[in-house]
Amino acid sequence: MIIRKRPIISWLMNNQDIESAKKFGVPIISNKVHYEYLLNAIDSLIDINMQPDINWGLPELIMPSFEEVMEKSARSFSNIYNQLFREFYEENVCGILLTKDNGTIVYGFGDNRLYIWLFRENNGFSSLYMYYYVESTIDNKQNIYACPTLMSDEELFYGDKAYRDSLYYSIAHRIMIYLAVKKYVKVETVEVPQGKITKLSDVILDYKQKDKIKNESGQKVIVLDSRWFRKIVNDNNIFVRGFFRFQNKKNEHGEWYKELIFVDSYIRNGYHRDALIEKEK
Repeated sequence: MIIRKRPIISWLMNNQDIESAKKFGVPIISNKVHYEYLLNAIDSLIDINMQPDINWGLPELIMPSFEEVMEKSARSFSNIYNQLFREFYEENVCGILLTKDNGTIVYGFGDNRLYIWLFRENNGFSSLYMYYYVESTIDNKQNIYACPTLMSDEELFYGDKAYRDSLYYSIAHRIMIYLAVKKYVKVETVEVPQGKITKLSDVILDYKQKDKIKNESGQKVIVLDSRWFRKIVNDNNIFVRGFFRFQNKKNEHGEWYKELIFVDSYIRNGYHRDALIEKEK
């Protein structure tokens, strides 16, 4: 896999990069409403990137085993979606996610919202195709706010209406689950140097695939991997000693906080669960 230079990333990493600033923007489309909407989204991103304390971190690339963990844990994390949303918002989480189809997702939490910009690369130019923001509800749902007719623009998107309408939700959901896995699941992170070919089996323990990454992006890129195989089976009763843990609670103002509690010793049944080594395929 080759990660080529993307002007939007180069500029996000260095807002004084004048040459890169000239190579990202809005695609030329005939619908003036859509064009203005995306142009305003570019202006918003410029304003954010000019803030002195902004730190996007290095661009991140998700590997197949990490995808598997995301799929397996999606339901569990979806049940606490609103709690996760508040955590990421309070931590001012933002970042850059590389997609397999040569796209770039820029995301950031602010004003109790998740903002998302989707760029595509075309002949060395980064074009903004999608922009919207998400709000989370107390019942773990997502409210999407976007230009209502953007997805119907044939110059920007293809596919049937159902597929297009699902994009807003699926991208936001993907970002949330990816952030949750990165925070709460055992993850391998590898920095791929600029200008070199990296064989992942040489740098990730127990990595069984033959994937190689050539990084021509202009800066380091982080590769995210998670080493899980399918099942550990234990059918015996297990004695669990008492232990301390942090319990999520709400105060009288409805604000979440963590309280240290003690859980008494108990006996639990055996288990069939996933484990932390990548499945050998």
